[in-house]
Amino acid sequence: MEKKEPTSLFHYISASVVDGQLPKDFTLPKLSDDESQISWADGAMDGVSIYHIGSSEISAEDHGLMVKAVRAAGERDFGRADELFGRLGQTARAISSIDALQSYILDHQHELDAGNIYQYGIHALMDSPDRECVKYGLSLLEMFKTDDNEELREVIRTVGLSDEFSIFAVFVMRQWEDGNNEIWQLAKKVHGWGRIHAIEHLRPVSHEMKRWLLMEGVHNEVLPAYSALTCWEKSDAENVLRGPMTREEFSGIRDIINGLLDEGPLLGISKIENSNDMIVTFLVKAKEMASELEDYETIRDIRIHFENKDSNNPEIVPLCQEILLTHDCKNAVSEAVKEGRGIGLAQDLNLDYKEDIFALMGSSFESKYYLCDLLLKDQEYKDQVIQLFRQKLPLAEMKVQPTESLGLGREYWRQRALESILQGLRQYPLEGQDFVETALQSAPVRTRNFGISVLEAWTDAKETHLSGLLPEMCELLCRLREIEPNEKTKTAMDGLIADRT
Repeated sequence: MEKKEPTSLFHYISASVVDGQLPKDFTLPKLSDDESQISWADGAMDGVSIYHIGSSEISAEDHGLMVKAVRAAGERDFGRADELFGRLGQTARAISSIDALQSYILDHQHELDAGNIYQYGIHALMDSPDRECVKYGLSLLEMFKTDDNEELREVIRTVGLSDEFSIFAVFVMRQWEDGNNEIWQLAKKVHGWGRIHAIEHLRPVSHEMKRWLLMEGVHNEVLPAYSALTCWEKSDAENVLRGPMTREEFSGIRDIINGLLDEGPLLGISKIENSNDMIVTFLVKAKEMASELEDYETIRDIRIHFENKDSNNPEIVPLCQEILLTHDCKNAVSEAVKEGRGIGLAQDLNLDYKEDIFALMGSSFESKYYLCDLLLKDQEYKDQVIQLFRQKLPLAEMKVQPTESLGLGREYWRQRALESILQGLRQYPLEGQDFVETALQSAPVRTRNFGISVLEAWTDAKETHLSGLLPEMCELLCRLREIEPNEKTKTAMDGLIADRT
């Protein structure tokens, strides 16, 4: 049978575009078919490198490989260049090699055929099935004038729709005469790391751009925190906050503030000099304008943030409490709980939420099973929750041959639901043994490990051996150990079988 050539990533992306954008669930082809390997979201590895690792010099070995790749491209040996850039990408990703690549070409431009380098960049961009080769192609094209080639511009726009390549497309667009507007148009069409990068490189030269940054900038599928400070500064949010605001503008500022408060990924509110005054101004406006759950959740986050830090403004926490204790706030939270939202705030406000979320679990089990964690600690609901899971999960059908899969796909939602209740059963020795038996005989290795962890918790709590506590379970484990494909899981089984205490 003739071997099928892999599809170029440009054609793969182009064929997936709908109404000028990629579908929300679009991803590039997996790098590996091994389901036990955790895969990165498109653009995530480069995004983490940019924001958390920073640039680093490539090794001498990689530099030598890069030189050979560039020279092969310059000699128009595109097949050899593909091979070399592909090998280079395995040890030195393009995001960390751009400067070295471009510096080498500039330093040796009299020795290299510029036309061939340019043509190779187009070839790598349009024909390569290798992610890093596509990025290297874009990095080469960044060095040339591509403004007057509309066909190539459209290819770059299309490839930029993938979060994996957005930042490299932005680098090229910056060289275009209308590049700033192109970056803005791209920012509106991407929703993950691509949006974060595009916003970082966007110059807000118009009112429309500033308003979009205010209303939409932090809405990405990664974390608002990555763009919050940028959007605050580029949207002129502070002046908007100090003037008369529409409800939409209030929501936009609320979302930016929410991102600024999350300083896990990078600094946000700490980098704003007058942050205390800004927060007080927002809270004063919120006393009149707050009406949605998201408003009150942000106000709660403000309270938590300023309770846990030294603040020279004593107004902030009391203002938050005043708003959160209003009748409007409690009503908004109570209504949201019926949809499974705002539960943390309901707990803070001592609102009764358990009956609503149990009903929600019953009516929308596939999407809301995880709420069991909030009910299993309550003796009044524990037995009802366990019975609900028995009704909703086909436990007998879930007992299959073990695999190395982690069970990350949507088709494994039942296994993830099983894991959810197992987590709660750790504290109740001997209750829900049928769930444990099913977990031990499930396909995903992660689910089997959950079952093992429950047995470990039970034997620890009872200070006894599994063979004495649950002899039939121990016999089952002995049989399953013989067909267990994962060595770490097998070792954990051995610990229980060997009278672990």
